[in-house]
Formats: sequence, structure tokens, C-alpha cells
Amino acid sequence: MEISIDIGDISKFVGKYSLGRDNGSGSAHFLRIKIPAGQVESEKLRKIAALSEKYGRGYAEVTDRQSIQLHWIEPEKALEIFENLYEMGYYTDMCGQGFSGACFGDVRNIVSCPLSGKITDFDVSKHAIRLTEYFTGNPEFLDLPRKFKIAFTGCGGDCVRLGINDLGMFGMEYDGEYGFVPFVGGSIGASQPGPNLAKSLGIFVPEKKAFDFVKTVVEIHRDNSSRESKVKARFKNLVNQWGIERLRDEIESITGEFERVEVSTPAPSDHNGSGEQVNGLYYYTLPLVGGVLDAEKLVFIADMADKHGNGEVRLTPEQNVTFVDVNDVEKLKEDLSRVFDIKEGTMYYSSIGCASNFCGRTNEPHAKDVLKKLIEICERKGVKDVRIHVSGCRNACGCHHVGEIGLVGRLVKTDEGIVQGYDLLYGGDFAGLKMAKVHAEGLYGDKLFEEFEKLLEGIKNGTETETD
Repeated sequence: MEISIDIGDISKFVGKYSLGRDNGSGSAHFLRIKIPAGQVESEKLRKIAALSEKYGRGYAEVTDRQSIQLHWIEPEKALEIFENLYEMGYYTDMCGQGFSGACFGDVRNIVSCPLSGKITDFDVSKHAIRLTEYFTGNPEFLDLPRKFKIAFTGCGGDCVRLGINDLGMFGMEYDGEYGFVPFVGGSIGASQPGPNLAKSLGIFVPEKKAFDFVKTVVEIHRDNSSRESKVKARFKNLVNQWGIERLRDEIESITGEFERVEVSTPAPSDHNGSGEQVNGLYYYTLPLVGGVLDAEKLVFIADMADKHGNGEVRLTPEQNVTFVDVNDVEKLKEDLSRVFDIKEGTMYYSSIGCASNFCGRTNEPHAKDVLKKLIEICERKGVKDVRIHVSGCRNACGCHHVGEIGLVGRLVKTDEGIVQGYDLLYGGDFAGLKMAKVHAEGLYGDKLFEEFEKLLEGIKNGTETETD
């Protein structure tokens, strides 16, 4: 649809919309649509499909922060797209701008348990949605030193990777009251002080105080994290410098004191396959390896949500799509199988590959292509219960540190010149209980897949051990 935009209306886009920079696959710009808590109605999914078809070559990706990413966006069409998104009530992350200094960071899409309010009575998604609405476009939070990532879970486990977020809110019931135990300072990118897992603040934040608590933590990041350079500007660096006790004291000097609690790091959880909800209906998660979709499949998913569920789907942190309030899971799967090659197993649900084919930081083979080849090897070996996470570079967009098997791209010098290679890691934990250790470095070509096959054989036979 064509939209005429008066120049006076452009102000409504400021601070809420941006195009990111691509440098691969012929794409110069992308946009990342924030889907609050990953919850999207079928009609909006169809409209996103239409945007993908018209402006993005019919391609779309589900990200590991429950957003939808489009590529091949022409900058002269940006205002048309923004107007469409504005009418839908959606905004974009302020990502991919390439600012050289520690500035203009934003709060990224706030992740929530995809089955929030469906398998437990504690619906944490409402907090993710309210906070996303509050931070998006808020001029007080458009110039953070660096981006800030928040996640909520309330299913009793960790399905959102609390340990690798700047702020992870673990929902629980304590002394008859719902609330959260916060984990702070997680991030596995290359910025200082390096890959870091979030630590518990050791306090219980009642649900009614969650909004003010999160706002306070983001304000502390804004006002105290380093603006000296980008590499020092993530919140984890401030947490590392201050320590948990000082950070907690600073928070409580603003919010008032919270009750002290001792909670171990939540065990990893997922919502793969199907299961029963508290209302007696069912959910089903459709695996999408690498999160890759197209416009036709988006429309088909919307149709299936209307036919078999409540007209809503939930995007997951593992780049999948979950149908909720389903009456008959088998009939849903039968219909889905007409379009999707559904394969069950942890590998299909939980493996992640970043979009390195678009960002320009790597050469071929790119992360999603490598992941596809590794899955083929696993299938040949009869292995389905392994999590594989592939990042194209040290920025760790594929979360390679917390995959059971992780790969991270690097350039390797050979006799034939510089080629794209990968380091192979083993032993990571999805919930951030531990990070993977390097198993082999600088692998490229057939060597990469041969070494992976050896590692896989060792895991399968029980002879592979994690290095210290």
C-alpha cells in the first residue's frame, strides 16, 4: 500500500525507528521490528509479511530476542515502512547505526518466556510489554552508553538465557507473593571485561515494584557506565568494577531496601514440542532452524494460528514460533507439515545461527550455512539431542559461548591466503550456568567439519570431556 506522509508527521518516528547497516548478500540496510514479549497477532503477522514481500524480497528472520528482521530495505522507502509499523503499533530497535563512541544505546526488545501466562499463573510478559512501551522512544533513554538487554522468565526455569542479559528477571513466588530475583551484568560479546555471566543480586523484588526496579537499573547504566569508549561501555563492565554489593546499595538508595534471598542459578528450560496449558488447552512450538522464514510462510503461520489456536503466536528466544491455546496438536502439526519439514529433537529446536551473511563481518561459509551443514552431519550420525550455536564473529550474536557445541568465526591465514575459519567450542550451557571452552581453533574448509564430526563422535560415545 502507498502512504503519503507529510513532513510534519516525521517527528513521530524520531527515537522509535531506524534502519541498520548491512554489508552482505546485496543488502545495504535492515530493520528489526520489536515484537513486545514476542507476542504477535495473526493479522499483524500478515501485515509484516506484506512489508517483507514489498520491501524486503519476501525474506524474514525470527531473532533470538523475539523480534522479526527484514533485509534489503531501501532507505528512500524507510518512511513508508515506518508509517506502516506505526499504524500497527510496532517500532524498531535503534541498532546497526555504527556510532563510533559510547553513545546512543537503547533498551533492546525485552525478552519474555514465550509461554508466560499459559503454563503458570504468573504472567511475566505484561512487565516486558509495559517496559518496552516505556523505554521505546523515551528521550531519557535514547543516549545510553551502550545497548541494554533485559529478559523475564516465570516458568520455573530459564528459557530466556538470563545469564547473558544485562538484567535478567527470574520470576518466582516467595512467601506467598509473586516477584523477581534479578541477575545482573551478563553479556557474552567481546567488549570489556570479556564474556561474562550475570550474577544474582540476592534480593526479592515484589511484582508491584518491578517497573521501578528495572527503570532504576537502566538509569544507573545510563548515568554511570563508561562513556570513554564503546569497548568499556556495556553494563557488565560497571558491574565488574563496582561489584554486586555496591550496585545493590546504589539501587536500594533509590528504590528502598528489598528482602534478601538466596537463589541458585535457575536450571535451563525450554518449551520444545507440545504441552498442556493451565487452561486445559495446548501449545506447540514449530522449530525453525536459524529462524529463517519468508512472506508466504508468515501468512501460513498466521492462518494456522487462526484455525487451530487463538489467533496469536509467540516468537521464542531460540528463533522458533509457538502456537498457543491449541485444541488439537496433531491436527495442527498435520497442517503445518504441508509447508514445513518438521523434525523433532533438541538440535532442530535449540540450534542458533546468526545473520553473518548480511552484516559483512565474515566471508563464506556464513553462520547459517555452517549450521545447516553441521545439522546434516548430526543427522547422518543419528544425533538429535545436541544444541549448536554458531556466531560469525566475536560479537557473539549466535550465542556460541552457551551452546553445547559452539562455533565462532575468525579469519585464518593459509598458504592460499586469508580464508573464513571457525573456532570450535564445547561444553556451554543454554541458561548460562557455564560457558563453552575452546576445543579446536582456526578450522576451515573440510577440516572444520571433520573436527566437528570427531567431537560429535566423542559426545555420542561418552568419551568427550570438557576442558578446564
